[in-house]
Amino acid sequence: MAHAIERPEQYVCLNCQVIYAASVTGEEESHRFHPPDDCAVCGDPEFVQIESYIPRALNRGESE
Repeated sequence: MAHAIERPEQYVCLNCQVIYAASVTGEEESHRFHPPDDCAVCGDPEFVQIESYIPRALNRGESE
């Protein structure tokens, strides 16, 4: 039986804005996506899912 290809979650480094594809753990029916431990570019450990990045960036800009 063929399965639908699933797009991996994407994460944005909050320091340098580099985008990463998530790592996948688990089995086909019960898998989870995870951001990297640290950014390979700047070393920062803080990431946010790409869907949340723009609203978060806009909110940060308003508070500065």
